[in-house]
Amino acid sequence: MTAKGISPIRGRSLQSERSNDFSPDTAIAEVIDNSIEASAKNIKLRIHSETPRGKQKPRPYTIAFGDDGSGMDEKILQECLVLGESTRFNSRKGIGRFGVGMTKGAISVCNKIEVYSRPYQGNWNYVKLDLKELDENGDPYVTLITPKPLPSEFKDLVGDCGTLVIWSDIDRIESDFSINKLKHWLGRTYRKFIGEKIIENGKIIENKNKISLTIDSEDGNGNQEVKSFDPLYVIPDPKKPNELTAKLLDDWTETFPVSPIDALEGDPPTGKITIRMSFTPEEWRPIEKISGHSTENIARHIPDNEGISILRKNREVAYKHVPNWSPVFTDIDRFWSCEIDFEPLLDFHFKVNNIKVGASPLYDVREFLQEQINPTRKKLVAKVRELWAINKSKSISGEKLGGDHKKGETNEGGVIKHKPLKPLTPEEKKKQQEALKRKKISEQEAREILARIQDPKAPPIILYDTMMPLSDANFIEIEPIGNKTVVWLNTNHQFFQNLYDKIKNLGEPPNGENIDKEELVNIASDLKTDIDNMIIAFTDSYNDLTKSDVNENVSVILEKLLMNWSFCLRRLYRNSPNG
Repeated sequence: MTAKGISPIRGRSLQSERSNDFSPDTAIAEVIDNSIEASAKNIKLRIHSETPRGKQKPRPYTIAFGDDGSGMDEKILQECLVLGESTRFNSRKGIGRFGVGMTKGAISVCNKIEVYSRPYQGNWNYVKLDLKELDENGDPYVTLITPKPLPSEFKDLVGDCGTLVIWSDIDRIESDFSINKLKHWLGRTYRKFIGEKIIENGKIIENKNKISLTIDSEDGNGNQEVKSFDPLYVIPDPKKPNELTAKLLDDWTETFPVSPIDALEGDPPTGKITIRMSFTPEEWRPIEKISGHSTENIARHIPDNEGISILRKNREVAYKHVPNWSPVFTDIDRFWSCEIDFEPLLDFHFKVNNIKVGASPLYDVREFLQEQINPTRKKLVAKVRELWAINKSKSISGEKLGGDHKKGETNEGGVIKHKPLKPLTPEEKKKQQEALKRKKISEQEAREILARIQDPKAPPIILYDTMMPLSDANFIEIEPIGNKTVVWLNTNHQFFQNLYDKIKNLGEPPNGENIDKEELVNIASDLKTDIDNMIIAFTDSYNDLTKSDVNENVSVILEKLLMNWSFCLRRLYRNSPNG
């Protein structure tokens, strides 16, 4: 202690502590954390901004935080700005733990921090840390506690008891700071605290312990409540209550051994990890080229949703790609969502540092989480790709039943003989229906196909685009049904995907402009390659069959031909530089 006050740091330069990992958002969150720990029900921020001389965008010059929590007694208030002093030091019961967050966060953006606090039935007392006010040794200091009334301009931010924190002389908030972005970030970070609804045990329930968080600013929006944002997209967005929501796929809790580094006497040997996964609606992800950055999905913040939301006791500490996760996260991962909520007992395993900025699961827990999450992730990514392939096929062949194959079917006349129609037995009709049912087509489509099969004027070979095949299935399937032969075209196969995409570009160029002669020549050359691929794949399959057992059943040989032909075609496209 000096004649003026007490040192806010033990044996280190406070100025060097200004360069830390806090961003303005995460620094603001440290004050909110303290209010939540103090059981506040109402937390209010007021941000005053102005445009500095020579600059074009306004920047905050004062930020005030008020709450109606339990407040601090004189001893706690005196030490609240001293690094490492905390009544909750190393606690695993709440959000805080190390006692450095509020001060380190504040000095990362401003020079002056003032704190007023009043416990229940106590008095308003005051301390201050101003980095520009120095003691006799040339060091900044925390003033000794003194009674002081609240400043009138911020009096409405607190309750009968509670705490008021004021940051001023702000010099480290850059022009990219956005109050709207701050609101969204806070809404996601504290969604479990401020949301009207929360997810619990696989269900959406009312939040009985809801906290009100408001921001009063000069951005034209005035005093507004921060709305919760659910990155699982399961809870309806308060701003868009009528919008579709994602499907909650699973919600489960696992236990994991506590690290000896984190273990304290009396603590349980394991900590809980709750995992939730969801899948966005198909309407949000119809086509590969536009789904990720459509106007609607940008408004939904879908481009941000490529990683996992990691929460520590309901408070988000990371929302990003998890380092060293295998396989790595890519753009397609943004269409499924996951949150991991762990107990503070597992801090070491999640590599949570002393300011709760970020979390990176260490090897053992990361391997465990990958085993839990990756099987579902793989299935969901496959479903996204399948939907894209189906819709790509539809964009070429159209929504009309079976696609447009009339021209090819017309050419059959006079070349391929019709089989004479004969009445079908009940058993044969049943087999027809079962064959169509296996194709997962609608009842209407099944009726129309049956009508064509029974139509004597219909061609003997009917081509039909299947819309729900697997990409690794045969590229065509030949199936005698009744008096006709139906050829199912697997439009999800890479051969058709490549072929149809080129055909579509002839009619609808990707850039919306007319195709010049050179481009037409290039597309024609690519289409010739597609035909070459079919011939090469057939020849390779033919060669394989000439080596097979001549005693094999003809149907087995033909099945092998089709399977090998399809497989070889897939390999040709996968190995192609443009495939």
